[in-house]
Amino acid sequence: MGLVKTTFIKSIVDQIPFIKGEKRFGANVEVGYYDQTQSKLTPSNTVLDEIWNDFRLTPEVEIRNRLGAFLFSGDDVKKSVGMLSGGEKARLLLAKLSMENNNFLILDEPTNHLDIDSKEVLENALIDFDGTLLFVSHDRYFINRVATHVLELSENGSTFYLGDYDYYVDKKAELAASQEEEAAADSQEKKRFLQLMTIKLKRKVKKNFVS
Repeated sequence: MGLVKTTFIKSIVDQIPFIKGEKRFGANVEVGYYDQTQSKLTPSNTVLDEIWNDFRLTPEVEIRNRLGAFLFSGDDVKKSVGMLSGGEKARLLLAKLSMENNNFLILDEPTNHLDIDSKEVLENALIDFDGTLLFVSHDRYFINRVATHVLELSENGSTFYLGDYDYYVDKKAELAASQEEEAAADSQEKKRFLQLMTIKLKRKVKKNFVS
């Protein structure tokens, strides 16, 4: 199902067409997208230039401060993007995304490659974010800290849960228990019906035999 969720995300950001249906944004929605493939980075850039090239009017000190918030400090900003680890590239992408001032962020597996400190930075940044978030993640702790709603996608469709991951798990358990109870009750009803039919048949056979 991971592929299905990523496909859903990519359809929303117009990278691939919807198989069925369409998306519709409200007025004044500015979308920012984090791609787990990290394909939007330029390997030959330095960390500083990767952001500065897109935000030329922003003072260097402001960009350095933003990079510092995502754990790039001192000579880290002079590193070549191509030499960064997967976790460092993820942090750089997230720092770049945070500069765009979007009000709707779409994130595809944002905690992949991140170490514990980097995850905490990301979580705090997203918790403080004033806009709307839509993200795909298999990180249960991250979902619990950040999500206020859960959308479950399956081969049978989608189900919307009004809570975090723990709420989702509890509701799924309640639903499964309810379905088991209904199945057990249905099974008992079928057994009772068969018993009644058997009794009626036996009585009818006995009556015919006596006749």
